[in-house]
Amino acid sequence: MCNFVIVNDLSLEEEKLLHKEFPPDMYEYVKVADMVDTNWQPFLNEKTYIGIAKSNDTISLLEAHDVGVLGYESTPGEYLSSAYVVQDLCRVERRDLEVVDARFHNIPLAILETKRCIIREHSIEDFQAILDIYQDKSMTEYIEPLYDGEEEREYQKKYIDVVYKFYGYGLWLIVDKETGEVIGRAGVESKENCEDINQVELSYQVKKEYQNKGIATEVCKAIVNYTFEKLEKKSIIANVNEKNIPSIRIMEKLGFKPLGNEKYILRK
Repeated sequence: MCNFVIVNDLSLEEEKLLHKEFPPDMYEYVKVADMVDTNWQPFLNEKTYIGIAKSNDTISLLEAHDVGVLGYESTPGEYLSSAYVVQDLCRVERRDLEVVDARFHNIPLAILETKRCIIREHSIEDFQAILDIYQDKSMTEYIEPLYDGEEEREYQKKYIDVVYKFYGYGLWLIVDKETGEVIGRAGVESKENCEDINQVELSYQVKKEYQNKGIATEVCKAIVNYTFEKLEKKSIIANVNEKNIPSIRIMEKLGFKPLGNEKYILRK
């Protein structure tokens, strides 16, 4: 995302709390009242606008003009209608505003970048690319296959709308940096077999023609680091069939320890 315009209804003192992360020489600040006075004409340009608002009237107004909004609860116990709300402006980071914008406009978020790959959320436009990953029958030798046709499409729609938005993580796409091709999926999920909210399960699939090139190890290592550092989880588990020797070797490279019953664990 390029540098964006922060449209807000904050006081000058409240606005200054954002300046450390969003200095005025890099980010443009605009008052909602000024936008109203100019009949929203500035929105006709190609800049990216993000709202930070402390009233539901402002939130409704901005969202009606296709602007995602981060709510600021300036009064304890106040209920704001925006999907994302903060109570401390000093803790707002660029990533928070990127998430607000992406979620509001249904844009898949880029999560990580490795030497050879981009790891990002998927959108329903990626449906065929995901189907292509599973065309080779060997892809489902050790994992469950996709649902049939339209059932899988509906499942993916719900996954995008519910899992990404609720947890902020999930199973992501692996994209080849050089070609832009979707070459697999990998990520962490909160599942029933996880001990608590501090534990997630790692899984991955890589297209057959991209296997045995170290891509799975490269991607999973980045995801492990992200899980501990950014998601602040305490442990990661993985289920690996005892016959799946390549995946067992990847677990060993990543430092996972066997727990028995084809289960592995890595603690922070």
